Amino acid sequence: PTPPLKISGDNQQGTPGAALDRPFVVAVQDGTSTPFEGVPVIFTVTAGGGTVQPETVLTDENGRAEGTLTFGLKAATNTVHASVEGISEPATFNAIAKIEFDLSIPSNISLIHVPLKVTTVDGVAQNITSIAELYDALGSTSKINFLITYDSQTQEWHSYFGTSDTGTSADKALTDDMGIIAGMIASASIRLSGNPLGTNGNSTITLNQGLNLVGLPLRDSRITRVSDLLALDGIGGNVPAVILTDNGEFKSVGQVDDPGDIPIIGGQSFILNAQEAATVEISGEGWYSNSAIATIPSVGNADLHSSITRIKVTNTTPVLALRGSIVDEEVGLKMEGFRVTIKNLSTGRKITTVTGINEMGYRTTTVDVETGRAATIGDILEISAESSDPLIGVQPLWYTITVEDVKRSRIQLPALVAYEIPTETELLANYPNPFNPETWIPYRLAQDAFVTLTIYDVNGRIIRTLDVGHQIAAVYESRSKAIHWDGKNRLGESVTSGIYFYALTAGDYSATRKMVILK
Repeated sequence: PTPPLKISGDNQQGTPGAALDRPFVVAVQDGTSTPFEGVPVIFTVTAGGGTVQPETVLTDENGRAEGTLTFGLKAATNTVHASVEGISEPATFNAIAKIEFDLSIPSNISLIHVPLKVTTVDGVAQNITSIAELYDALGSTSKINFLITYDSQTQEWHSYFGTSDTGTSADKALTDDMGIIAGMIASASIRLSGNPLGTNGNSTITLNQGLNLVGLPLRDSRITRVSDLLALDGIGGNVPAVILTDNGEFKSVGQVDDPGDIPIIGGQSFILNAQEAATVEISGEGWYSNSAIATIPSVGNADLHSSITRIKVTNTTPVLALRGSIVDEEVGLKMEGFRVTIKNLSTGRKITTVTGINEMGYRTTTVDVETGRAATIGDILEISAESSDPLIGVQPLWYTITVEDVKRSRIQLPALVAYEIPTETELLANYPNPFNPETWIPYRLAQDAFVTLTIYDVNGRIIRTLDVGHQIAAVYESRSKAIHWDGKNRLGESVTSGIYFYALTAGDYSATRKMVILK
């Protein structure tokens, strides 16, 4: 044959630890797709278990050659070459190990990691490439309170509550090293199938300065216990301790045999507080659960103390995910980004978040790995907000944390109410006018002030004084906000028909207007 020749074929797939003895079939042809008969094709293995002798096979009349190579598959990808010696470049095929992993997550709060490039869940074709897809795979609202990720670049927690969050900042694309906090209503167990993370047995953990929530992408032979992470380049000398969940609480492992220095399995994640940014090289096989391999315990095997462990929630929770909204009191207000502040008056902890432009919803999450006290039953939260528009105010509110809030570790807060702040203080015409027997007196405040309304008869005598009290700058025009006068004097007697005057005093402002009672 005349070079160059084209060799084409398909990849194979098998089970980790088992022998692959399926044939590799290739086709040899020239650039015009003409097959070549009688060409010797050499099959060789450059990765796999044990020593494999090359096999040489002649092509048939259709240019096909079939070579059967038997070798042990690893969890990582194995490579097979097929070549025509001295004439063509080798064609490379992958003998890919089909990995299955049992991911078991207990109820309450756990630190988890998706340890595969998932293509099948419980035997059904299904990709898991995002937080939304993981939420669905784990059982959605019947099993999950929230899935929380951490953005180590912005130093922000993001909580995924449900399908309404799909496509938002909380719906992160999964990465090889992404750790996740799972808040579970009930335990969930799923069998995952797919390919190893990384490429050709290599991956990385990326650390930014400050907190990082990460998982271990591959079964690295250097890492069998939590303390082994501290010996890795990029972690050792950079991260003082590894934080994980164990026996119902956060544990901090700073050296060998510290409490919490448990065996590492796939599906766990860890909190690392890095002093500086670093990239940690990880190499090895993909994570898998296989009952035929005794050295690899299945996730959920409590006897081996290697299952994902939860955080127990009693009257205190270490994680609190909050969500709320800001509603427009008066239709037509120009709603822009709001800066929302949530202060726990019981602990003094304060967190601030910003809504997006033209967004009225907000969410924030706090995770306390030091004291485990993000919130306690009875804590009082003060929620306030500021608008980027100085002529829009927001009424603050106060919320007391309940038993159910702590149990779920999440709260849907009552809506904050945004309102217009006028440019000047003004006393408006009462309505109805004439009236019998009651009327409403609307007004506007450009600044907070103590408000008093005094009613006079035509002779200037005081009929009634209404002390409204301290009022924030806002518009008081609706019946629920305007000052109400029932047409009675200070003795509780109904006044007669006639002309009356009402005078508003608010700080340095005062004004008087006329009204008529007509019986």
